Amino acid sequence: MRWIALALLTSTAACWGQGEEPPGEPVGVFEASGLMVEQSCGGVIPAPDPLELDFQLRQEPGGRAYWQGTGGPIYAGVEQDGEYSFTVSQSYSVIPPDRFRGYPGCSVTQRDLFTFIVEEVVDESADKEEETDTEEALEPALLSLSGSQATEIEPLSGSDCTPAVTAGGGTFLALPCRVAYVLTGTGIAALPAPDPEADSSDE
Repeated sequence: MRWIALALLTSTAACWGQGEEPPGEPVGVFEASGLMVEQSCGGVIPAPDPLELDFQLRQEPGGRAYWQGTGGPIYAGVEQDGEYSFTVSQSYSVIPPDRFRGYPGCSVTQRDLFTFIVEEVVDESADKEEETDTEEALEPALLSLSGSQATEIEPLSGSDCTPAVTAGGGTFLALPCRVAYVLTGTGIAALPAPDPEADSSDE
């Protein structure tokens, strides 16, 4: 994104202090890989193929969700029926205006979209009759992830981005343009927090 790394994972982050408990309850930790299916922006947008992601998810009742890459800040999104969506939009100048030449400049809006579905993996071969309730509670569920990530860049109204594209001597292959990935991955669900009332009743 400027990819996720430069948009979803940069200046638009909500901030929580060091040592402060992040919002929401943990959903799980994930490893995902993205296969590039579109790249019309050119080399100006860093876009590895495949794209590798390591992150954790958290969520709150009511559909608020949180995404955090390894060692990075936390970003807010939404969750509905197992589908998570994170969107970041920012505008920036590519070429400054030149009033002496009457050139309005080139400014663009970059929109980063990260959407995926999380489902529990059902192990049909497991012999459930041999498992106790305690064993099941201590065994984290396996999760699957599927979705997409896209970066879309388009000129702002009133901009002249002709000099910004390759044909005009610029670095963009085209404008508007898009970089897109298909995502697949796996995760481990977070174990439920211990019930303090249950612990006290055992004493």
